[in-house]
Amino acid sequence: MKQVLFILLLCILLCVGPLWAQTKPEYKSVVNTIGAKTAGLQKIDGYMPLYWDAASGKLWLEIARFNQELLYQVSLPAGVGSNPIGLDRGQLGQERVVFFERIGPKVLMTQPNYRYRALTDNAAERKAVEDSFARSVLWGFKVEAEEGGKVLVDATNFFLRDAHGVADRLRQAQQGNYRVADDRSAFYLPRTKGFPLNTEIEVTLTFANDGQAGQLVASVAPSANAVTVRQHHSLIELPDNNYKPRKFDPRVSAMDFEFYDYASSFNEPIEKHWIVRHRLQKKDPTAAVSEAVKPILYYVDNGAPPVIRDALIEGASWWNQAYEAAGFRNAFQVKVLPADADPMDVRYNLINWVHRSTRGWSYGASVVDPRTGEIIKGHVTLGSLRIRQDFMLGTGMIPKYAAQGQIGMTDECEMAQMPDLEYLADTSDIEAMSLARIRQLSAHEVGHTIGFAHNFAASTYNRASVMDYPAPQADIKNGKIDLSNAYAVGIGEYDKFSVNFAYREFAAGADEAAELEKIIQAGLSKGMLFISDADARPPGAAHPLASLWDNGEDPIKTLNHEMEVRRIGLAEFSLANVPTGTPLSQVEAKFLPLYLHHRYQLQAAVKSLGGVYYTYAIKSASGVSPAKAREIVAAARQREALQAVLATLKPEVLAIPEKLLALMSPRAFGYESGTGEYFARRTGLTFDPLAAAAIAADAAISGLLNPQRAARCIEFHAYDKANPDFSEVVNALVAQTWKAPRPANAAHAVVAETIQARVVHHLMELAANADASSQVRATTSQALRELSAWLASAARARNAAHRNATLDDIKRFLNRPDAVFKPATTLPTPPGDPIGSAGRGN
Repeated sequence: MKQVLFILLLCILLCVGPLWAQTKPEYKSVVNTIGAKTAGLQKIDGYMPLYWDAASGKLWLEIARFNQELLYQVSLPAGVGSNPIGLDRGQLGQERVVFFERIGPKVLMTQPNYRYRALTDNAAERKAVEDSFARSVLWGFKVEAEEGGKVLVDATNFFLRDAHGVADRLRQAQQGNYRVADDRSAFYLPRTKGFPLNTEIEVTLTFANDGQAGQLVASVAPSANAVTVRQHHSLIELPDNNYKPRKFDPRVSAMDFEFYDYASSFNEPIEKHWIVRHRLQKKDPTAAVSEAVKPILYYVDNGAPPVIRDALIEGASWWNQAYEAAGFRNAFQVKVLPADADPMDVRYNLINWVHRSTRGWSYGASVVDPRTGEIIKGHVTLGSLRIRQDFMLGTGMIPKYAAQGQIGMTDECEMAQMPDLEYLADTSDIEAMSLARIRQLSAHEVGHTIGFAHNFAASTYNRASVMDYPAPQADIKNGKIDLSNAYAVGIGEYDKFSVNFAYREFAAGADEAAELEKIIQAGLSKGMLFISDADARPPGAAHPLASLWDNGEDPIKTLNHEMEVRRIGLAEFSLANVPTGTPLSQVEAKFLPLYLHHRYQLQAAVKSLGGVYYTYAIKSASGVSPAKAREIVAAARQREALQAVLATLKPEVLAIPEKLLALMSPRAFGYESGTGEYFARRTGLTFDPLAAAAIAADAAISGLLNPQRAARCIEFHAYDKANPDFSEVVNALVAQTWKAPRPANAAHAVVAETIQARVVHHLMELAANADASSQVRATTSQALRELSAWLASAARARNAAHRNATLDDIKRFLNRPDAVFKPATTLPTPPGDPIGSAGRGN
């Protein structure tokens, strides 16, 4: 009987056991206290305290704020040093709003989805939107200790990861398949610190590559298979909710961010746009001009050379003129970063001076609150090679290294006859020009960090904005090039207009929308034209007043002027343009930007052909604002642009004089891998003047035969026969290059044939372009037929080989363009930007 009772009891326990197990808590309470767990560890106090365990190499993070949003930012304080790769010192990653959420033994770092939200006081409505769109859990931590509502987690792996995406970027740049080498990565304690409003963690990461490394990496890393950079993590307290967002308007250059507000009425747009700006408030809101409650204060990198530092301070300080005009006294200030200040502290807006191995863009970035658009920290990155580049441009245009009174010397023999004369080398005016550019650059990049986009139309009306890309303005005085007015000084009138819109504070009870409209209308009445990146950068861009690196209110007239500057510069170019001791192989690097001096103004001038004046107009209460939203460029103006561009294709313009060719030597011993920029060539090691002519010709021909520009010409001619048809453009191009008299000068004749070959190449390329309109392809194919018939005429006295080869190429193309047409390799155009995604750079 006892045996039966025992078996029965055992069965009951087996059945009840699972039920009892289900009543157990999900996790056991953590026994360790934070104090006990961190005893003997180095504490780094601050916004979120850290504990460093030197023995194990671990970093512990104390979390006390649960379900409370903060900002998480990743940056790259020590980069790779190659602009084409795009991993520069000081580069900011995407900012993320995150919060920590404890669930049992875990703490999740979660990023809410602020792209989709509901601006309403109705909690249920907000919850419905939150649950409709995904959020992102960025990391999961295990609770190791707790005490007084706070927990301690091991954050080592979270911080020692490739959070900035360096390996992905190296792969995208085709530099190799890199991975984080854990054994060669560690925390960088000198820049792991705590502050009242932010906690900063920096790590040294080594990226290993067991395969073939790319040339770009090999040129900057001591060992291309071990690329070591530093990545930085910032945990930042978000601002309070007293900031008032301002609505975006496309007629002004204040940058925006967008989100979707599902609390909007169904008969209103769901997409919302607010501008990005610093918080700025008057001490006395009733005063027309008042001190600021908290001025916007920027600090210049104390590692910049003193003369550079002074220029950076002066240029950035120009913005105070705009804030004064907007009603704030002394509200924008610039100082040198104090020696005891830490640039990682979120309270410091920084202007960094960055070194690279090659030229590169400068950037103006900001840490922005994604909820509101409030700028928390401005972060400027300026490339140190920019000032050297401007110095190179200046000394390339003006021969400064001649003996006193010997500026006209043109060859080595003349110099050799005067051994007792030292080079004068008075480059003070070029140095002044270079520093003027740095002032302008500082103002430009700071402009991005305070919330403003590029305005590429501003150069056409009195240099109205520092947010344009300025080319050095070269004047001609007494037949000589003069650079004393190369760059503008001070903030522009458009900049004052944009700051007034973005930052002006209105009286209590004022209708902000109405007051902002008054500001806009006042600016538009004064001609404040704004055209930005998307309308200026594409090769087929249509706006005749929106271009990069151009000058003057009349782009066509200025092209003619720049061609004259180029002519004077080339006529005077000699050994006097380089200092004593320069290997002749380096002369080409100084000569190149002068030879292509006209390239950007050419891009500006050609936009009048098939061009359209327009603005970012909106429908207003009175109709359209601005009133004239679209206007085709006048027919006469289009033809004027066509002739100006064609003039750059004359053989005598693109031929390089023999006296200059004598200076272009192959690379000197020891300079084979120099950082200078040179023309591509088809002549091996020697300088190729025909390649240079082809590259210059391509700039003009590709502009005239751009498929979008061609389509607009056909469209505009269909509406109004007065406008030049695309067939007129093609016929003019063929007449200028093929049907002009053959030059008597043999060197010029070879250049002419080079230009002719490039014309045929571009015509065939356009006729075969599947993205071009059918009318454009038909017009181009017909032009090739007509050119072929003209060449076949027995009366044409031409180079028979050149003529017959062209005829054969055209015939093969017209018979079977898809199967046969293989365009000749186009030589790459030497870098010119910068002289710098779209976006917030220069």
